Amino acid sequence: MKFKVVNINCQNCANLIKNSLEDIFGEIKIDLDANPRTLSLNLDSSREEEFKKELGELGFEVLEKIE
Repeated sequence: MKFKVVNINCQNCANLIKNSLEDIFGEIKIDLDANPRTLSLNLDSSREEEFKKELGELGFEVLEKIE
């Protein structure tokens, strides 16, 4: 799954997401060159809302899911 996410401003933000969520959701890839930033991971659709909630609690909002 791939998402457009706001508030990812630098490598430290990307590291926070990875360190906080990779143990729960698996490998997360973040494209810091895209604007808005894109985040990719192998996620079952049944866990999508849980992932968005956890990401939101870290201060990062999903703008949209990219098909």
